[in-house]
Amino acid sequence: MAATTGASVPLQYKTLTMARPDKGIEKELDVALGKPKYYIETSGKKEGERYSWFPSSGDSMTDNTFRSIPGGSLVLGRWLPIKTIQDIPLHQPIVVVFNDNGQQYCILKTVCKIKMDTADREAMLSLRSYNPAPRCDDFWLPFCCLKFIFIVERVRRPDDSEFVPEQEEVIRKNADK
Repeated sequence: MAATTGASVPLQYKTLTMARPDKGIEKELDVALGKPKYYIETSGKKEGERYSWFPSSGDSMTDNTFRSIPGGSLVLGRWLPIKTIQDIPLHQPIVVVFNDNGQQYCILKTVCKIKMDTADREAMLSLRSYNPAPRCDDFWLPFCCLKFIFIVERVRRPDDSEFVPEQEEVIRKNADK
């Protein structure tokens, strides 16, 4: 386990610990998000919370229902500081920023399951798309790769319609195989 000095925000579950100094996490978030390309006037944000608009691409979050988030949409994400794996909401659209082999990725998914660490595996998140196509199957993301999570609080589709996504389980046939 890593030891830190000063105030820190630990990311942990059992033996899994990732601690970052409070100021360090803010700087790391700024680096991960980069400089905003444009400003969108947005009402209804909670004071003291950190928000970012994220563009979506592709059709993995499209299932021809009202909850669909088609490519070309913008999603307003509220940063969720994670202290433990239990802080991660299930069945809620989220933007996940993670590292894989030194490369940073940013994806829009829902968390459908959390696997706690066991003797042979570390804690993992099962990420799910709305699209039921086989190419959009669930995949497991190790908790240690997670950098940031943003809860999607608003979706602005390419046709300028907007909606607030609800927490809702996405049911898949044979998803547990």
